[in-house]
Amino acid sequence: MSQALTAPQLDELKQRLLARRQELHAQMAQNRANLAPAENTAGSVSQDENARLANQTREVDTRLTALDADELARIDRALEAMDAGDYGLCDACGCAIPFERLKIEPMTQHCVACKSAWEHKKGIARA
Repeated sequence: MSQALTAPQLDELKQRLLARRQELHAQMAQNRANLAPAENTAGSVSQDENARLANQTREVDTRLTALDADELARIDRALEAMDAGDYGLCDACGCAIPFERLKIEPMTQHCVACKSAWEHKKGIARA
């Protein structure tokens, strides 16, 4: 199937992907830093409360890091598809994904119709 995107459109989308990739690497580095053991600090908050807050923070940072890693994998996949000449084609039906959709979510792998069908099947369709 022929590529529906122009060279300037591909370049714009690639720059968006690379910028987001850089943001994610920075966020993940901060999350990993937050996961490092904290020094015990004295204060008005009890040790138990400090430990509880630290555990909650670690849990949030762990989840955020996992979400960031998933998004990073999708970005890398999109960049690989660009290099292979397959970028912008729906994985499910093979149709060209419109540029406007790709501008909103440049790492998407599905056209709106296929994504909507998937969400409906999974029960995540919007009411």
